Amino acid sequence: MKLMNKALMSAFGAVAMIGAGAALMGAGVEAETMGVAKVGEAAPDFTLTALDGSSHTLSDLTADGNVVVLEWFNPDCPFVRKHYREDTMTMVNMEKDLEGEDVVWLRINSGHDGHPTADHAHNEKMAQKWGITSPILMDGSGDVGRMYGAKRTPEMYVIDSSGTLVYHGAIDNRSDAAGAGDTNYVSAALSEVMDGKSVSKAETKAYGCSVKYD
Repeated sequence: MKLMNKALMSAFGAVAMIGAGAALMGAGVEAETMGVAKVGEAAPDFTLTALDGSSHTLSDLTADGNVVVLEWFNPDCPFVRKHYREDTMTMVNMEKDLEGEDVVWLRINSGHDGHPTADHAHNEKMAQKWGITSPILMDGSGDVGRMYGAKRTPEMYVIDSSGTLVYHGAIDNRSDAAGAGDTNYVSAALSEVMDGKSVSKAETKAYGCSVKYD
């Protein structure tokens, strides 16, 4: 009987060890999957679908030699809207200035499925109103937003053609909703990257509305 008990205890111990190991492996995978992007490191890859149904993969864009700008987007956020007003047009004018350059601008809406700010028809209407012609990618699960640690709209990221995240933070140095700032951090970062230089101000504090996750 004692020998049987010892055998059973050994068996239960082995199962527990296997279970603990599996749990640790699972935790490791989850931590890696949900890891927040960091400046100076490889930007997490993703594939998202745009409003028009087209699919966009980050690694494909950088493999083609493009610098990629990510803008976390919410058409109803006053901090986003201030950069699309007729007196500012910050985002659209920046894109126009970059025409002919190997730069791709992607807007990401991580509002959860069912939230009014993530309604496809509403986003299409505002894109037409503001003259947005580049993709608005829908991230209804919030997986990509969480992977990048995006908390605000607009929150900006610049990824160089090697796939490295080289800038993260605000679009500019004015954090109220009244008007644009006099220093555009993203424009400065792009100029340095395209000149083959390191980004001198690689991180700033993003401002704006909260991302509408679940």
